[in-house]
Amino acid sequence: MRLDLFILGYFDIYIRAENIAAAMTALLRAGLSARFRDGKISVASYRVKKYKKALSGIPHNVSSLRGIPGVIYANRKRCGIYAGLFFVFVCWILFSFFVWDVRVEGNETLPSSVVEAELENAGLFAGSSWHSLSLSEVERHLLASSEDIGWVNINRKGSVAFVTVREKNTVQNPEEPSGYSNIVAACDCVIEEITVKSGIPMVKAGDTVKEGQLLISGVIPDELGGGFLRAEGVVIGRVSENFGVEVPRCEEVLMYGEETLYESKIKIFNFSINIFKNYRNSDEDCAIIESIEECMILGKYRLPVKIMETYTKKAQIQKFERSDSELVSVAASRLSKLRIIKLCDAEILKIKTDGEFTSSGYLMTSSVIVLRDIGEERYLES
Repeated sequence: MRLDLFILGYFDIYIRAENIAAAMTALLRAGLSARFRDGKISVASYRVKKYKKALSGIPHNVSSLRGIPGVIYANRKRCGIYAGLFFVFVCWILFSFFVWDVRVEGNETLPSSVVEAELENAGLFAGSSWHSLSLSEVERHLLASSEDIGWVNINRKGSVAFVTVREKNTVQNPEEPSGYSNIVAACDCVIEEITVKSGIPMVKAGDTVKEGQLLISGVIPDELGGGFLRAEGVVIGRVSENFGVEVPRCEEVLMYGEETLYESKIKIFNFSINIFKNYRNSDEDCAIIESIEECMILGKYRLPVKIMETYTKKAQIQKFERSDSELVSVAASRLSKLRIIKLCDAEILKIKTDGEFTSSGYLMTSSVIVLRDIGEERYLES
């Protein structure tokens, strides 16, 4: 049902199925449009006389006045209904002027909160006025402000703005480099195993190599046909590595006290109503925590009402001193995490861990021998 017909009033004209073709012809001759649904057409009240005149020679039935004017006319003796309808009409007019909800669709890696923040900067948010918005301008702002969005479309459905985005393809296919490539050693090591898929092996298992030394060549010698190609293969080397961590005995940390409610307010559309505020001289040395709770209906639909609370935490710098056992425990924990990061792609053959107390704390080091792929592809111009 068209909204203008419902507000201004309309009549339903019923025509039997066998007479629809003749009725359409008569209406077209009179310059009137019609769309039949289930054997009827809905006509605005101010145009119904023209339709009756065009269909004067064809059997048809006309309903009573419908829509808001029809309801008012049928209940014209009930003043309460008038007042209720007038109130509903005014509410509908007011609510249709504002955005009730903004829904973001199509984003996969980009969070909806990021898109909503940019939309709010462009003026589109729950509570903004439709009449002050240019959706095309909002779309251009969103494309200009975000490097991750390649396409955006904003549609209005009732009081809800549906924002559909398409993210740019962040995974780009790297171009194949021109020329040939060699595989060289990424570090000093002893070769444990070499597997060649294409190219000429320049070392063998048991050889000691230096960083940058050629392992697999992409240059084919003349006796094997000559030419250039991309060297491919896996070279496993036995590598010695050393790393460590030092934990200070005395350390300063920033500690925060309990949360204190600083401000509480309700935000309806763009209007804020303060409920509580704790006035203070300064917010220095405080952590500011903002909590925003949105009002939902059935857990799906957001209302333009938010409860905003601000908390503060008093910050204090505290000094503490670790005991010997605490120093060793913290150092072991940190060294273990560092070892996992550095050796995640390697097989550990041998590990030796040492520790010593220093003037400032405790130093713990690890010496490891691992097996890892030490081949590094290096492209050269042909």
